Amino acid sequence: MVTSVAIREETNLKLNISPLRKIYGSNGSRPVSFITEDEVYQLADQAKAMRDGERNELLILTLFQCCLRISEALQLTPRHKKAVEGIQVLAIIGKGNKPRLVSCPDKLSYHLGDYAQRAGIQTNDRLFPITRQRAWQIIRECASKLGIERRVYCHLMRHSGAVSRLMKTGNIKSLQMHLGHADNKMTQRYLTTMQMVQSLEVEGKVQFDR
Repeated sequence: MVTSVAIREETNLKLNISPLRKIYGSNGSRPVSFITEDEVYQLADQAKAMRDGERNELLILTLFQCCLRISEALQLTPRHKKAVEGIQVLAIIGKGNKPRLVSCPDKLSYHLGDYAQRAGIQTNDRLFPITRQRAWQIIRECASKLGIERRVYCHLMRHSGAVSRLMKTGNIKSLQMHLGHADNKMTQRYLTTMQMVQSLEVEGKVQFDR
């Protein structure tokens, strides 16, 4: 799997893309900050060890795997879970109160439903009944316990999930629809990021005799 090792410092998951911003400029083509799938799962594992651990773990996984904004994740209830043509989805109300359907991986969909049932969460009750501030605190506390010094925040999960999805599919248009971007300029930043990582990995394999 493609990783971001080539563009970040080796310790504490600290991305070092500021020099690259100078190369790509300050327009919409500049790369985004992100962490890898494995690194997100480290955060999720740490969250699971906390109080309300299962809820906190599922919040991180939902933000990442479904690429949700924190406002979108915190509004989720069991009734937002649906199946369309056999595909598990979440019915989201995004920016500007615009509705969209977001694909939800089968395993995550099952875990969300199972958790809601065991926790006694009713159809219209929120799956994650916390504030934005608390969500940020949970993620930052997990990062701190893992020894991550750089800023780790809720929206970083969305960025990371978007890069990961693009690496898996290569389909920029479907990603734009998944993210709910009206303009493709932001979505193009994920393509720039993916191409940058892949380029560094390919060119990093080139060796010379002296």
